Amino acid sequence: MVTVIISHECKNYSDWRKVFDADEANRLKAGFKIMGVYHSVDNTNKITILGEAPSVEAINGFMAKPELKDALEKGGVIGMPDVKILNRT
Repeated sequence: MVTVIISHECKNYSDWRKVFDADEANRLKAGFKIMGVYHSVDNTNKITILGEAPSVEAINGFMAKPELKDALEKGGVIGMPDVKILNRT
């Protein structure tokens, strides 16, 4: 199990959240369990997602899927997400 932290900015949080929620089936297929979704206290359009995945390969496979790229565009994500994959020590 690895911990995954994904941060990005979007154009509009409400629009992004609808797309994020609708993509749950794709996350579940990849074994990517969301532990929490946060936004900056200064800017609600700066999002951080905390989750767990079964392996580095699983999360990398999920992140490489064309469906995710489509969802990011549809959700108004600005730029490339910053993805950190961590092992608990």
